[in-house]
Amino acid sequence: MALSTASRYSDPYGRYYTRGNVAEVLVSAMGRAPKGVAIDLGAGDGALVGEASRRWSGVRFITVDIDQNAGSSRLLKQSNSSFSHHVADALDAQLAQKIGLDVGAAHSALCNPPYIRPRWRSHFGEILEDAGLSGIFPHIKCVPADILFIAQNLRFLRPGGKLGLILPDGIIAGEKCGALRHALTMAHQLERVIELPRRMFHGTEAKAYVVVLTKQGTPADVIKLQRLEVDGSLTGTLDLPMDEAISRLDYSFHCAPARDVSKRSGLATLRELGATVTRGSFSSSERSACDFPVFHTTDFTGTSVPRAFQLSKARAETIDAVFAEPGDILVARVGRNLQEKVAVVARGRVAFSDCILRVRVASELHAEVLKFFNSQAGRLALQTASHGVGAKFITRDALLDMVIPVCLA
Repeated sequence: MALSTASRYSDPYGRYYTRGNVAEVLVSAMGRAPKGVAIDLGAGDGALVGEASRRWSGVRFITVDIDQNAGSSRLLKQSNSSFSHHVADALDAQLAQKIGLDVGAAHSALCNPPYIRPRWRSHFGEILEDAGLSGIFPHIKCVPADILFIAQNLRFLRPGGKLGLILPDGIIAGEKCGALRHALTMAHQLERVIELPRRMFHGTEAKAYVVVLTKQGTPADVIKLQRLEVDGSLTGTLDLPMDEAISRLDYSFHCAPARDVSKRSGLATLRELGATVTRGSFSSSERSACDFPVFHTTDFTGTSVPRAFQLSKARAETIDAVFAEPGDILVARVGRNLQEKVAVVARGRVAFSDCILRVRVASELHAEVLKFFNSQAGRLALQTASHGVGAKFITRDALLDMVIPVCLA
């Protein structure tokens, strides 16, 4: 795989290595031992396929990794199972011939795909097309490796074959991947999604999930969601209706206290309350060049915007910008602890950076919405609605879809 951009947290091939307990969770979630051929494309150190070989008997394992020093190359000597390892690019156009396995022949597949954006090659379009995923991306040449690996695994699986994946937060809950989630849930049987704690992979705080699906299986009415706790225990199962799966698939979001209250009491999202959410005007570089104060994520020091950032109405009228006015609530859009950065504008006009979102609600709802944001439940709601590796971010739509325990009149 030709390298393009890899995270500074990963190795040159964009790989984050799987801890043993994650492999146990994934293989266990795939259910009973399959027969026939199991593949692991981009096998890395072999944690997934190694765990599978300890649990599954009578299976022929085929592993592929571009790195000739990958630990998976040594599994043949360490196991009684049938292994064949191939040093190859898992996205190679001629992969089937190189590993001696026809497309559509594997009975099961395990994969922890790399998080990297490879240089586009024309046959990537064929991989996506064969997997039924080509029409869901507006800019197909920007598709990252993790999605290409999903497609390649689907290509090699036979109908009814089972696929166990470790996927990043963006695919599970990001707005840009809504069409991908729709395609996977409509064309296949998406059985289980298990949310993993942060720091489960060496060298990153990335949030990740175990996902199990059956290729071309009959879509179920519900998808089973769980969360792996820090102590290694699994939560009970949350049955997510199929019509809610398109928006996001993370357990923490769907079991958040505010959402539970909403279901019991018929409360509303910010969108339903008629709120508007607006992003600030100034980038970091533009902010430093301004001759007036611009409120930024580093300026949150309490529950109110400091007086130093309050502009008079006359001064604000001379500036072409989005302003927050008295009663508006400012919420950090990015940052590791964005859930702790909420402030209200008490007076004046406040210019704010594009790293901040302005929440404006009807005056009769303002006090309750602000109280919620500053509560433990509100901070949890902001945290679970955010995405990202390391520094998290929250989108306008995610904020609008947040459930607020304010009763409608």
